Amino acid sequence: MKGSLACAVAMAGGMIVTGTVMASSLILPTAQSLAGQWQVADAEQQCQIVFSASEQSETNGYQLVDQQGCLKKVLAAEVVGWRPAPDGIALLQADGSTLVFFSRDGDIYRNQLGAADGLTLKALA
Repeated sequence: MKGSLACAVAMAGGMIVTGTVMASSLILPTAQSLAGQWQVADAEQQCQIVFSASEQSETNGYQLVDQQGCLKKVLAAEVVGWRPAPDGIALLQADGSTLVFFSRDGDIYRNQLGAADGLTLKALA
């Protein structure tokens, strides 16, 4: 009887822990759900960019449009693509490497580059 009760308690505890872990798992957003107008900003500048859902095989990501060339000034490198992650969004260089990663923080995404305020990324309505 004691053994059966202990086994039942252990199984119930395992289900609770498993349910908690599963409930807190992060989901990878689709490119379609993130596509649209975005703004990257630091303490001095604001750049308006467009996340496209068009795949870029060379970057293993999706096309990013920066018509004003603003990101190159802010990041000191050219950004050509983007890639969603369960916990944020990566901006990509031509070779597919991540130039900067923005971590999700509520409705905005943040990157701390060592600057006083770092960079923010947010979707524009």
